[in-house]
Amino acid sequence: MRVSVLGTGSRGNAMLVDAGGTRILVDAGFGVRTIAQRLAQLGCAPESISALVLTHEHVDHAQGAIPACARWGWPLFATSATLAQLPTPIVPVRAITHGQSWSVGDVIGTSYAVPHDASDCSAFVFEQQGSGERLGIALDLGHVPESLPSAFERLDMLVVEANHDLEQLMAGPYPWMLKKRIGSSTGHLSNAQAATFIAACAHKGLRAIVLAHLSETNNTPEQAVHTVGRALAARGRVAAALVSRVVAASQRVPLGPVSGHGAVVVRAPQLELSL
Repeated sequence: MRVSVLGTGSRGNAMLVDAGGTRILVDAGFGVRTIAQRLAQLGCAPESISALVLTHEHVDHAQGAIPACARWGWPLFATSATLAQLPTPIVPVRAITHGQSWSVGDVIGTSYAVPHDASDCSAFVFEQQGSGERLGIALDLGHVPESLPSAFERLDMLVVEANHDLEQLMAGPYPWMLKKRIGSSTGHLSNAQAATFIAACAHKGLRAIVLAHLSETNNTPEQAVHTVGRALAARGRVAAALVSRVVAASQRVPLGPVSGHGAVVVRAPQLELSL
């Protein structure tokens, strides 16, 4: 199983989970032309995708969901509360429930509730049947609920948001109310919060760690990777060995595929298409 990031940040999020015969797009926060372009950069035809799964309804995660599903015939998976916030879809939908598993092809998915100022935000664990490989994705959460580290045990790959450096956020140009929202318990994870969570998930079988949803105003890839690496190094020999496996994904440039069996590939920038 492999994961690729089409783009991640406040202007759009989408990730491709590739399990061989099954491909799942997690979030569609871009317009259909941009989704098609970035999938092409990753060598993936939109028609080969088996389903779209949404974390929540915010524009930067869902603006392209209904148009993309209508164009390419993807079934749409999301919680009932998230589906209720979207335009009426003209494609098959599957309402999922937190803690209950469901399947797409040979991939088993399970969603977990996470705290964010959306109707019902989800984190996901995807497990490939046969190989047993496990991928965890947690985006847009203001804090890590007590139940999430146990749900994310024994992962092979982990994608977690590291949205901001708290000091940089507080000293930055955003209005106070926006700073307060981002830093709240239903906002976004800071680098330090993400680092603590990742260190709690560390084990010797964790082969890749991707930092996502970095703010272009209140963070840098270097800060995020350094903070996570420092937390891993402080946790002991097994966790410290994972420092070299941490990579930060970008808003503008696709990343991937990421797996435990080859190098991470960062795609070269190309001409952006309008949303």
